[in-house]
Amino acid sequence: MASLPDSPALPRGATLPRESGPGACTAMKVRRLARRITAIYDEALAPHGLTIGQFGLLAALRRSEGVAIAALADRLAGDASTLSRLLKPLAAAGLLLVTPAADDRRVRLVRLTDAGFERRGRAIPAWEAAQAAVGDRLGGGRLAALRFLLDDAHRHLAGESHA
Repeated sequence: MASLPDSPALPRGATLPRESGPGACTAMKVRRLARRITAIYDEALAPHGLTIGQFGLLAALRRSEGVAIAALADRLAGDASTLSRLLKPLAAAGLLLVTPAADDRRVRLVRLTDAGFERRGRAIPAWEAAQAAVGDRLGGGRLAALRFLLDDAHRHLAGESHA
């Protein structure tokens, strides 16, 4: 793989040293980065009364069709309990509806309301500004490398690739 601008490169055949101890915990490093990036998006979306999680949920919905909560959780790569915590304030604000499915009353369908569609549309420039801010702070090469590594790591950890 060619070295990307703004990203550190290892010499061919070199490996990273094994780190140990709490400071080397991969989960903690990923969570720390996720919190920092989330804060950038949340700050940008705050004037619209949304968090990045809520914005992502609104972006995943359509007005005309309902989506089952389980299917929506899969689409967002989350779990039903986290999704429920996101749904409640959005439903209370009238941005989405949660209704039972006609064919199975146990299944709850989520649908974007007109107000939710409009709020999402007004928030898109703020989301774009957050995207740009992350890109500006990381630099193009580092951002491209991060996205590649995140996608690649996800594939490996999900068992999609064993290379």
